[in-house]
Amino acid sequence: MESLDPFEIWFTGLRREQSPTRKNLQKVEHHRLPSGKTLLKVSPLADWTWAQVWEYTGKHGLRYLPQYDQGYLSIGCEPCTEIPSDPANPRSGRWSGKKLECGIHTFSEKAQ
Repeated sequence: MESLDPFEIWFTGLRREQSPTRKNLQKVEHHRLPSGKTLLKVSPLADWTWAQVWEYTGKHGLRYLPQYDQGYLSIGCEPCTEIPSDPANPRSGRWSGKKLECGIHTFSEKAQ
């Protein structure tokens, strides 16, 4: 997480509907890094649905990862991502369905 230390604002693509751990995600939160530094964690898509993401992508002709066309529904790093075992749960293809968050979002904590 040292890579975030030089910055005051951290923009993410996190969305509330992605997992139970994100259901209370606010668009702007203060987060404390392991170094003790506090920064703003901004998630402008927090209240977007999956359908809204794809609608925006199509409307604006944005490129996206080809893995989505291959059946992947939640994409992270290569060793932790596979096609979901449960199509109703996109994140069942992450870490073999054993955890919900990747490392980068677990090293900071929400500051009060």
